[in-house]
Amino acid sequence: MNNIDNNSISLLHAMYNEILSLKAGQEKAKLEMKAQIEELKLEMKTSIEDLNLEITALQSQLENRNISNQHTSPSVSAISSANTIRKPVSIFCEITLKHIFKMISEDLGIEVTSNEKATLNMCTKLICDDMAAHPSVIALGPNPSWGSIPVALKKEMCARHANIMKDSGIDFTRCLGNWASTARVAHLWRNRHKRLQSHFFML
Repeated sequence: MNNIDNNSISLLHAMYNEILSLKAGQEKAKLEMKAQIEELKLEMKTSIEDLNLEITALQSQLENRNISNQHTSPSVSAISSANTIRKPVSIFCEITLKHIFKMISEDLGIEVTSNEKATLNMCTKLICDDMAAHPSVIALGPNPSWGSIPVALKKEMCARHANIMKDSGIDFTRCLGNWASTARVAHLWRNRHKRLQSHFFML
């Protein structure tokens, strides 16, 4: 066997070994890829399960909040007259903060401190901001009056006001028709309206 034959056989052996190496590398890569796919599947399954748990928890919170909202604004017939806090004056727009502070201290038995006043103002501002951003209020133009706001929206916002106040430790739900919420939201809205008018007048 001459040198050419030997060189050819050596070359063939080298090629064969290279092919075997490449094949082994491909098999290893396939196994690694399969393991990665299985790991991803497991992670996705875990993520989906976690997401489902979060969705279930959120749905439960929403259901509880809906139940809470229903209890927040009970009908007049559902409130016993003995527990009802009636309006201090016949026309709600004449109700002042003094009336509401008196109701909080005397009827709810809560000492009206600077913290309670700050809570009342903060919760009211949140509701007024939500109301100002509502499409039906935006449609009224830059200077809507309290009377021009749809009644259903006012009732909804006042019920929400009573609800967040209750969450903050001041329970307005005994007020007949949530007059305290209505008066407070309307009061702050009037102040907001006046500030807007002053602003536009100065412009």
